[in-house]
Amino acid sequence: MSQIQLNFEEIRNHHLKEISELDKNRLPVIILADGVNDVGNLAMIFRLADALRIKKIILFNLKDNFNFKLLKKKSRNTTEYVPYEIVYNIAEIKKIKNINYFTAVEKTNKSVNYSEFIPKTPVCIIIGSEKFGISEELLNLVDVSVHLPMNGINTSINVATAAAVVLYDFYHKIKLQKA
Repeated sequence: MSQIQLNFEEIRNHHLKEISELDKNRLPVIILADGVNDVGNLAMIFRLADALRIKKIILFNLKDNFNFKLLKKKSRNTTEYVPYEIVYNIAEIKKIKNINYFTAVEKTNKSVNYSEFIPKTPVCIIIGSEKFGISEELLNLVDVSVHLPMNGINTSINVATAAAVVLYDFYHKIKLQKA
């Protein structure tokens, strides 16, 4: 059977149907981005959240002058489809903690290899800035920390890359738990 290119109307109708169903069957995962102020990294995290149908992104410790216009552009407009909110104080974070299992992506004295960890849902995955990591006030709230094994000389990896590795792993593990 030969392939036939879809016309604009067919593509548009398919796209509108997909948009109308975005909030159905979202993964019970929240991403809490702590001090992630690099637009490129945050844009990648939004694109990742869209690809995996993550429930929500929470932005914490965001710079006052953060460039949301550039974020929208670099994220390929996923800021329009991925629910997100900006949280300004730790009291709001504690409310989120009451109903989510807090999992930090951070190398700590108690962290476990991400591949050996089975996520509990609903889960809030906390990622931190590349320069400072996750703030101490948030680290004190986590239930568990997971890390990516680093076998080279460098001891860290890009925050968006680390988030992608962990989120795809958790995605598959959560889907298997539901099956």
